[in-house]
Amino acid sequence: MIDKQQMILGDELIISAEIHYFRLAQEEWEKRIELAKDAGCNTVASYIPWLVHEQKRGSFDFSGNYDVAKFIDLVAEYGMYFIARPGPFVMAELKNEGIPYWIYEDKPHLIPISWNGKKVESAILIYNHPDFISEVERWYAELSRIIKPRLVQNGGNIIAIQLDNEIGMLHWVNNSPDLSDFTLDRFIDWLIEKYQDKFRYGFELEKADHVYSLLRSPSEEYSEKFVEDYSIFIRQEYAIYVEKLKRIFKNLGIDTNFIVNIHGTSGGRGHTFPIGISQLKETFALSSVFPSTDIYLGEYSLHNFHDLWNINEIMNATSGKVYGSMEFECGSGDYGDNFGQRIDPNSTIQKAVLCYLQGNRFLNYYLFSGGTNWKLDTEPLDGNGRIAFTGELHGFAAPVSPDGTLDYPYESIRTANGLLKTLESQTNGKLKIIYDDIYVAYLDEYYRTEHTFHNKKRSNIEIRRGYNFWDSFLKSLLILGYRYRFIDLEKREPIENALLIIPTARYMSFSIQKKIVDFVNKGGKVLLYGDLPLYSSDGSHCTYLIDNLKIFPGEEYNASHKFFLSVYSSNGIFKEFRTYWARELKFEPTDNETEKLACISQIDKPCVARKGNITVISTEFNGNLKFFEYILHNLGFYSKIKLTGARKDVIGTFPFLLENEGSKFLVVINNDNYEKNVEVLFEGKNIGNYKLKPKEIIFREIVLG
Repeated sequence: MIDKQQMILGDELIISAEIHYFRLAQEEWEKRIELAKDAGCNTVASYIPWLVHEQKRGSFDFSGNYDVAKFIDLVAEYGMYFIARPGPFVMAELKNEGIPYWIYEDKPHLIPISWNGKKVESAILIYNHPDFISEVERWYAELSRIIKPRLVQNGGNIIAIQLDNEIGMLHWVNNSPDLSDFTLDRFIDWLIEKYQDKFRYGFELEKADHVYSLLRSPSEEYSEKFVEDYSIFIRQEYAIYVEKLKRIFKNLGIDTNFIVNIHGTSGGRGHTFPIGISQLKETFALSSVFPSTDIYLGEYSLHNFHDLWNINEIMNATSGKVYGSMEFECGSGDYGDNFGQRIDPNSTIQKAVLCYLQGNRFLNYYLFSGGTNWKLDTEPLDGNGRIAFTGELHGFAAPVSPDGTLDYPYESIRTANGLLKTLESQTNGKLKIIYDDIYVAYLDEYYRTEHTFHNKKRSNIEIRRGYNFWDSFLKSLLILGYRYRFIDLEKREPIENALLIIPTARYMSFSIQKKIVDFVNKGGKVLLYGDLPLYSSDGSHCTYLIDNLKIFPGEEYNASHKFFLSVYSSNGIFKEFRTYWARELKFEPTDNETEKLACISQIDKPCVARKGNITVISTEFNGNLKFFEYILHNLGFYSKIKLTGARKDVIGTFPFLLENEGSKFLVVINNDNYEKNVEVLFEGKNIGNYKLKPKEIIFREIVLG
């Protein structure tokens, strides 16, 4: 049993297994909990779907296989904590994303209108509408009878409640912003208060049908400005929604840790994850609210190693508090039961260790156990009549299969948990990575792109904020040993004496442009990677950055099937290579200070240049380790930790130096499936030679001479 006072997330490492009691027969519960305990988990988490428990309005069912109170008590008997995930939206492949059918039927006005006045077809509701909030209050009130007496501080085992799930995700993936009368009324009030301008888009902003129509079908003249304004507004609406959900529980006497879950990985990559962070970043500042991530990266290799690093470091830069992962992928990847994927189990181990090293304090293995989608009491004629759309069985990729047998990923969870517990016990949970003095700018405005209508800037920003910048340049820095952090450049000033690396597109707000210029004028060192901005974030003309740096964008070149665009080094650092995009960099006629580092082949126009403390890379590079290292060395930045050895041994091997209360620790991850021999250097001095087994992770305390 649990015997604790109220605890704060982060006080101890939470290792959780997601087990859906509502997808299991009651007699199966204990065995699944036992398997989680045996794998080294100290917590169980589960959604508590509204769809399942109130299939008819006012008629709640918490009996039999839906007896969540009994399930939570059984978890407590095993000495394990419980994290409740009661929605109202829960997703989890449930019908209506976990919302009861009767809400859509009885309250169709809660279904929002979107672009061109069309009703949203997916299961989206107007989050902040009082008619929806009042129904959530009834749902939470019923749940409070179960949750409140089972909170840790009341002698139970519940340590946290997740509020809703993946807020804003459906609006994003369907490009369906909530443009209902209700929300547009709130938007108009917000807009007028913020800008003190009733004619911001060229017509009077009033709460009337003709204005709603103009906003739902914005013309090209003001669509960029409207989308930018709406994107800022809706993020505040999400925070208001989360605060309302939290306040309902608080008013019911439930004071605990609250979690907000962030969506965003796609196709085994993390490029789009910062969109989810951007959508929910305003919630991070709410008291007692802790952010968490969804990590679905599939096979973990050199292909996407840097994605996890970037996701976690952006979380560190934006949250400023304890965070974790409530959906930490742990299975085979065969989500469709069609032999579509078979993830190396070492992927789970390596991802878990890196998440821990970067500061995650709770990990929830999702989905730990499969189960059954039962029939709804009154079957809808929708093809299966069940609670979910995945068929009779659910969780084909889970380490514990729907029928309760163990699949191969189970042992990897046990191994991962053993490593996490070793790291935690030997360092008292206070292990900190030693970073280099390098910060990558997280630009929130570059990730307010989930909605578009006549939007010209979206594709340019999407290309320049990531892709080649992430997959060539940032990945190369990690391979070279640089351990960079991110900085939320909208909220913070650049760090003195550190290198500031900025992805740049044709669009950048005046405030960010000015912040960069001010930093440079104070002697700050800056590396710009991408296109140079000519417009502000709302589409208006803005050239403050280039006017002050005196580096200007010239002609753009794109490769084609007849034009094999290539780039060569002006100083012989690298061999000519083919690329797909380059931008000419232009300078004032009297400029004798700027050094041309790379040029477009045959055309002989510069696309990489250095001018004092500023370096501009305006082409898509390959993984040019030698050139990137040359650039950083010339800016005065050398990686603190580095590997030497054969190329086959160094590439795909990642060392991390950590410290805790004066002690130093070395972690080396072999991301490849073959044996390696490496020498580890710290600030140029040998701190060990290591023979690494395939996929091995080593952890050593070291003494630096």
